[in-house]
Parts: sequence; structure tokens; C-alpha cells
Amino acid sequence: MKTQPGAGHVELRDVPEPQPGPGQVRIAVAAAGICGTDIHILRDEFPSRPPVTLGHEFSGRIDRLGSGVAGLAAGTPVVALTAAVRCGRCRYCLTGNVLMCEQRLSIGHGVDGAFARYIVVPADMVRPVPEGVDLRHAALAEPLAVAVHAVAERSRIAAGDTVLVSGVGPIGLLVLQVALAQGGRALVVGTARDGRRLDLARRLGAEAIVNVDAEDPVAAAREWTAGAGVDVAFECAGAPRSLDACLRAVRRIGTLVQVGLMGRRIECDYEQVAMREILVIGTYGSSMMSWPRALALLAQGRVQAAALISDVLPLTAWEEGFRKTAAQESIKVLLEP
Repeated sequence: MKTQPGAGHVELRDVPEPQPGPGQVRIAVAAAGICGTDIHILRDEFPSRPPVTLGHEFSGRIDRLGSGVAGLAAGTPVVALTAAVRCGRCRYCLTGNVLMCEQRLSIGHGVDGAFARYIVVPADMVRPVPEGVDLRHAALAEPLAVAVHAVAERSRIAAGDTVLVSGVGPIGLLVLQVALAQGGRALVVGTARDGRRLDLARRLGAEAIVNVDAEDPVAAAREWTAGAGVDVAFECAGAPRSLDACLRAVRRIGTLVQVGLMGRRIECDYEQVAMREILVIGTYGSSMMSWPRALALLAQGRVQAAALISDVLPLTAWEEGFRKTAAQESIKVLLEP
């Protein structure tokens, strides 16, 4: 848990077991993924409300029901949306875009999260895991919902579209798979240190991969599209260099989807947006509809979650998991209580 503000101040602590209140359920955590956000919270680069238990990507089984909860049963395998606190009345809540609610507090940084034996969440956040989906794989439902929101809800790729995915972290690799499931064709871009991830991208179905430290990604994208440029570019790295390549690689009247977070103000050749009529779309997190789509993709085998899980560690080894994630020595690290 994050014990106080400032860089560091994350440690493993014994705390009282949480109990579900009215309208809540308690979930026994099966697996929880370490996200880049968790690293940013460790470094005090992302807002949190300490003392707070980290972790927002998880799966588990319902352990206990609070009063007034109907339609759910103990033992059911589940995942949960992240917006634990929201107003329920604003235009964003009413349209299912709950992460846009100005009163929203999410698990793992606003309220206690899933790096624990148990987590308590509102019952209306819970989504049953389809039969046959492994709970370790289901722990990737949250980042997969992020990819679904970016690809299928915000950008709406059409069959046959040429797609550039810049950045091969877990989100980039999931964006790739959802884009392929939508009927797109993909070129994936990474750096020299991403060799393992670029190889995985090819195995997952990318038609072409580009190491930007050895090859010009814009020239590669132009060659791959017979000079036209890609229909849609997904910037998933959160890096100015990546954004610049996406802007130059996308075709005239094409689409740029900003998925990655830069974490600071940046400079870019934004005049290209007007001169070449590029549609720029921002995407953040997921909507309520992203989750059933994500779970369906897992159940249908159209997204290979297992391929992204590089390490499974006990919760007591969280420091090693954080280190490997921060150093990009892993793809997705899962912690198990």
C-alpha cells in the first residue's frame, strides 16, 4: 500500500480484513496485474489518496455479499470495473463513461485496491468471468477493456484498415489484438530494447514490425501501405518521438488515436493535423460497455492473454514485480496473494 504522499512510501502491511457494506461485495483476489500506473504512484507521478492499497487490474471469486445484493453468489469468478465512487447522475455516468465523472474515485489509488487478499467493491461494478476463462487471464480484463475502448469504441476500425501501433507494452499488444479482431491489418513499432515484445507482436498477428532504432518507422509505414500512409495510428508509448512518427505515418484524412499518457507538456508538429485533415481522438480507460466486449474476446479466444503474462509472483515479492515492470524486463507481472 501507499502509506503517505511522496516518492516511495509503498510497503506490504497487515491491515484488518475489509467487510462489505450494503450494496457491496467482498472478492477474494486470485491474481492482480502490476500496471504502469502503479509504478507512477510509487514514484509520486500519479495522484493517489494514501494510505491506500494499490492494484486495479484483478480477478477473483466473490467471498461475501453485503446486505441488499441480489443476482450474485459466493464463489462466482468475477472481475470489477475500477470506478468505485461516482455520482451516478452526471452525463458521463448516465452514458456509461464513468471514468469521466468529476467525482470518480478508482480502486488502487482513490480507494483500496487489489494488491491484497480481499477487496470490497460496489456490486454493480462486478462482472462474472465467462466459463472457461482462466482467472489469471481474466486479471487482464481491465487493460483489455482499455484497448477495446480505444479500438472498438473511440476509433471504430473497419475491416481491412491499415493500422499502426506505436508502443509494445501490454496496452499496445492488446490494442494490436483488438485491432486484428476488428478486421484491421497491423504494423507494430517499438525500440531496440523491445525485441522480445516485437517478436511477440509478430506471433500475435502483426504483418510487420519495426525497430525504430534501426529503421525509420514512417518510411516503413509508407512502404507497407504503398505510399499512402496508415488509416489509423495508435500512439501507445506515451512518448513525443512516438507521437511524431504517428503524425507523419498516418494518411491524409486519417485518424490518430492517443492512448499513451505523456505525463508532461510536449511539442509536436500539430500543424499536420490541419494541413492533412488528421482526425485526432483521445481515449482514456474504458466505458461500462468495454467490459462485456473484453470478456467476450477472452472467452472466444480472440485475445491471447496468456502470451502477455511473463511473470507470476506471490504478493510478498511485490518489490521484484515492481522492479521488473519498471525496468521493462517483463510484459505483464501478476501478483497472487
